[in-house]
Amino acid sequence: MLQVREEVQAMKEQMTAWYEALHKRPEPSFEEYETTEFIREKLEAMGGYRIWQVMKTGLIAEIEGGKPGPVIALRADIDCLRMQELTDAPFKSEKEGLMHGCGHDGHTTMLLAAAAFLSAHKDELVGTYRLLFQPAEELPPGGALEYVKAGVLDGVDYVLGQHVMPFLPTGQFGIKSGPIMAASDRFYITIHGSGGHASQPHLTIDPVAVGIQIGANLQLLVSREVDPLDQLVVSLTNFHAGSGAVNVIPGEAELSGSVRTFNEDTRQMAAKRIKEIAESVAAAHRATVTVKYTFGYDATVSDEYVASVVRDVAADSFGEENLPTITPLMGAEDFSRYLKVVPGCFWFLGIGNEEKGYTHPIHHGCFRIDPDALPLGAELLLKSAFALAERHESRSIREV
Repeated sequence: MLQVREEVQAMKEQMTAWYEALHKRPEPSFEEYETTEFIREKLEAMGGYRIWQVMKTGLIAEIEGGKPGPVIALRADIDCLRMQELTDAPFKSEKEGLMHGCGHDGHTTMLLAAAAFLSAHKDELVGTYRLLFQPAEELPPGGALEYVKAGVLDGVDYVLGQHVMPFLPTGQFGIKSGPIMAASDRFYITIHGSGGHASQPHLTIDPVAVGIQIGANLQLLVSREVDPLDQLVVSLTNFHAGSGAVNVIPGEAELSGSVRTFNEDTRQMAAKRIKEIAESVAAAHRATVTVKYTFGYDATVSDEYVASVVRDVAADSFGEENLPTITPLMGAEDFSRYLKVVPGCFWFLGIGNEEKGYTHPIHHGCFRIDPDALPLGAELLLKSAFALAERHESRSIREV
């Protein structure tokens, strides 16, 4: 019987050291060279892994157990955010303007701990375990898409991943089937008008006035064109026009923003209607527009069966009381790329601790992970993978 909890908890000091080392040396999307070598060094020291790369950064490591079984992929993202750290932690970022503000250093640490356990018990394992240390989650189109295109999931039966979340206290997990994170898209609207003197607006086609009207009309998409039981967020986040002179009406204005959905039909409708609204409002005021709509990450949708296995494992290991009912977040994740190809589950790992001051949200300059949560995440990754491997044969027989 594999003693997962005992052995992973014994690695806590090592995990904390890995986490702090990674936190000190953050690297942005597609530039994770030092991080990749850090991971490679640890995996090679563990032994038993076939290691390869399909991109300049990130790596894949596979270990085959002593007993036949499914191929299970476990994923951690490895990139940081372009933001300034505001903590005074002794292991704070050593790089100006770069910070692990989304917890990817924690994700990497937990997967390394899982890797160490798998290596130590290679001959006892059922199935094959493919570890995906993935670059560029933070920068669409993202590293997951490149991994899928490169065939990294070929032959994989299940895929598992997790994300640290400070709104859940350490020791709790957010696990559900179906959508857990939203699709994330972007729109860019350039309004072409005709500038002139602010005292003679009748001689201009004012792109600022048109932009205000477009922004106001876009809000009606949510309140008047979507079922109230559906979810749509349209956020206008940028509005740029003019050079700073207050007596000049500019010739152009630029708007851009974010669209979040769970339902694919709603997503396509929003893309179509944003373009139509921008064009029609502009035409009503004698302006023209150029609209660019970029589809980003899909909604992250966990498979019902895999999510039920993960939830059963978590309930047995941590107690039903530590599995609160959660609602989907409107944030996005490129783990969604994997779930479009292979059944899997993505869940939230609680890392919040008010007593220790771990309360700041992700993407905040003071964000920190409670180190007590790291062994818990590694434990659930491993136990969920083992449960899927043990149940795979009987499930396959039932399906036949």
